[in-house]
Amino acid sequence: MSHVHLTLDILCWYQEPPTEELRALAEKPLGLENLALARRNGLMVRDNLVQGDVALAIRELAAFKRAGGGGIVDMELPGIGRDVGALQAISRETGLHVIASSGWYTQASHPPDVAEKSVEELRDELLRELTDEIGDSGVRAGNIGEIGMSGPPDDPWLPDEEKALRAAARAQAETGASLTVHPNVGTHGSREAPVDHLDAYLDLLEREGADLGRVYMSHMGFYPFATAKRVLDRGLGYVSYDHFGHEEYYEIMGPGRGFPRDKEEIDRVVELLEAGYVDRVLVGCEIGWKTCYVTYGGWGYAHVLEHVLPWLRDCGAGEEQLRQITVGNPARLHGVVS
Repeated sequence: MSHVHLTLDILCWYQEPPTEELRALAEKPLGLENLALARRNGLMVRDNLVQGDVALAIRELAAFKRAGGGGIVDMELPGIGRDVGALQAISRETGLHVIASSGWYTQASHPPDVAEKSVEELRDELLRELTDEIGDSGVRAGNIGEIGMSGPPDDPWLPDEEKALRAAARAQAETGASLTVHPNVGTHGSREAPVDHLDAYLDLLEREGADLGRVYMSHMGFYPFATAKRVLDRGLGYVSYDHFGHEEYYEIMGPGRGFPRDKEEIDRVVELLEAGYVDRVLVGCEIGWKTCYVTYGGWGYAHVLEHVLPWLRDCGAGEEQLRQITVGNPARLHGVVS
């Protein structure tokens, strides 16, 4: 899978509960007492946004391995819990191929030095991690991103996010590494799709020399089929439907605000397969909150293999198509069998 979280700290998204009663509940460790709150308003529950238990990650990944999974691209970055030693331990214990990533997530998570550095300095940092090693770990990064975009709905990015994306594009142009973008998916209302900034991201990447054929846009379940078709037709390499199983809400942002439903992502993938884009689609389960874990009542890392592929098969997808979107496309994009 091309978009997965293994060790995670996204407290950058934490939202203060509006009442003392909710605050007392939200500050407790995630469990039965506050699980309903976390599924309806997950950004309020601190423990839902942090997953640093390596043993737990290994136990959860065992089902993915048993179901036939072979490789994952980890999206952790500086500021959101990247731990290369933990990734090494997870890979050794599970037998899975784990690709570490380089770059920066949304501006709220950036280490302080990102604001101080130039685009060229950030590019050099990426190049070092992609061609030499991350810190002194002895491990090279194999992917760039997810480069995070955020801010008001009508803005494609915040200033340091634009700088990080420019640096990522330049590093990708030099290395040929895969690169993924986390789009700003803010909306003005509960019934609206996110404001579409995807062309702004592709324009910037092209100006900076990136190879769009090795770029994949994450979280495409938020967008209609026509948007995916448009960006693929202008040269984007892949669209990623990676919120399978992430059917929670973040209603502190507004009533009904939440992640795409599995059925919505299934519909988008089927539409793309029927339109002939089988070689441009990626599917996965991000596991971005603890509530996605089987331990906490979620469907876990094996959800795509155990539940989504049979669903797609029932919708008419053929075996070659399913193998293409789960094995062929990730292998071509990342250079490994996934």
